[in-house]
Amino acid sequence: MGCQQIKLLDLIEKDVLEEIVRDFTEATRVASVLVDLDGQPITREHNFSRLCKDYCRSTPEGRARCYASDRFGGEEGRKIGKPFIYKCLNAGLMDSATPIIVEGYHVATLVMGQVLTRPLSIQEALDAAKRIGVEDVAGYLRALHEVPVMSYQRLQSVVKLMCTIAKTISSLAIQKYLSQRAYQQNLHNIINSVSDSIISTDPDGIVTVINKATVAMFGREASTVVGRPIFDLFACPDAFREYLSCKKQQQPYEIPPVFEVMKPDGQIFYTHASCQELFLSTRETMGYVTVLRDVTREKKIEKMKEDLIGMLTHDMGNPILSIQRVLELMLDRHLGTLNNRGEDLVSLALNSTHKLSGMVSNFLDIFLDECAGLNLCQVPGDMDSTLMESIRQVGFSAGDKKIRIHFEPGRGGMQMAADWARLQRTCVNLLENAIRFSPVGGSIALTCEPCRDERDRSAILVTIDDQGKGIDREKQELIFQKFYTTTVQGGNERRGVGLGLTFSKLVVEAHGGRIWVESPYLDGAGKQVTGCRFRFLVPIACDTR
Repeated sequence: MGCQQIKLLDLIEKDVLEEIVRDFTEATRVASVLVDLDGQPITREHNFSRLCKDYCRSTPEGRARCYASDRFGGEEGRKIGKPFIYKCLNAGLMDSATPIIVEGYHVATLVMGQVLTRPLSIQEALDAAKRIGVEDVAGYLRALHEVPVMSYQRLQSVVKLMCTIAKTISSLAIQKYLSQRAYQQNLHNIINSVSDSIISTDPDGIVTVINKATVAMFGREASTVVGRPIFDLFACPDAFREYLSCKKQQQPYEIPPVFEVMKPDGQIFYTHASCQELFLSTRETMGYVTVLRDVTREKKIEKMKEDLIGMLTHDMGNPILSIQRVLELMLDRHLGTLNNRGEDLVSLALNSTHKLSGMVSNFLDIFLDECAGLNLCQVPGDMDSTLMESIRQVGFSAGDKKIRIHFEPGRGGMQMAADWARLQRTCVNLLENAIRFSPVGGSIALTCEPCRDERDRSAILVTIDDQGKGIDREKQELIFQKFYTTTVQGGNERRGVGLGLTFSKLVVEAHGGRIWVESPYLDGAGKQVTGCRFRFLVPIACDTR
């Protein structure tokens, strides 16, 4: 670290330095000041004589000579490694300069003096005043007579004290410097241990610092990255420039911040960017830190997932429909007469294909919603008819477990526009779920009734009550997440909620409604029932997404 990089005020607070210099001045009655390497004051100018304040530093040439004198004293003191006593380069007064050294670097100078060990001749004083362009020569001479005179031995005693003060300042600075250096080294080690790329830039996007992971990720030497625009690292510089611009203006970036990068050898990879603005204490922007994570593998997996979903939803759809059609022809006896056992088996197979078709459709709709949003195909219809058809579709599953489904159509027969195919799949999902977790020989209550929603809109409320073992309250929101499985009260597994409930929530919310579960719930008589009550509410004049 070069001396130009170490600033005394970064190591010791200015108020502390002011107090040290002030106390030294009060104890010695001499003038003193702490200056930087150019001779510019760091602290206030304590106990300066009227000659120096009102005359020597009253003209541009005078100030320049004073600063040059303090700079000269500091440089000479650094060379000899101790306080340097000398005549100032302006008025010829006696000064002494002691360098402040931090880890071998000269960072500041403690200057004291403005005294005389012998009187100056009139001619020396006139020459000095003339050199700096003083017009009030008489006043200059009167101020010169006010300058304190002390013996050289006394001056040396004061200089010795000044040396002790300078060492104290150096010691304080060294402690803070070593602490800062240790912190910076630890930070450097942490940053370089991170596998993600970390790039620091100035406000204009010029790279100032990078970590080792950046060199490895981009396949470029640090010297070819630092000092150049960060935008040049990306295959489409304008895309990242737009992203950084949004960050500067605190605007949302509409698309995921994933950017394509081309290495020098032509290899393409993808990175996810996260950018954070850095501020000075004044809240002025000092730059940005960008963290880049290589998401090439995730992109490949995403592509494989899309291909798999395409295969599942399209390539499997036609074979399932073909199997359904053949099974329906067999049940309708177009291919011959089946005995009772055969009809049962074909009905079971047909019911399984309906379930498989529903699973594939759920999978496709969830995928489409994640990619581009679910588009509803709304046509006139009524909920009663949809529920009746849903009961018919799950009839085989209910009959297999000797479960009765109680439903009285009538209150949900009003006409409304909705995506009835998807709402029917929603009802089938909820009924299949209720059948799966109801005891053998149990019953399921299904109701449909008009109501008002939270926004006081006319709506249809569908309720499905089962008598299973229920779901813990803390898990009732989680069951609508993809692939979530839970356990029921008592420890038995309640599986199968996978995509069906996720799809149901997606469809209901796309219609502007909501879906929820109550477990346990209160029946019509106010009695608490162990089980699940699934309910969904759909506005009649629905607000679709």
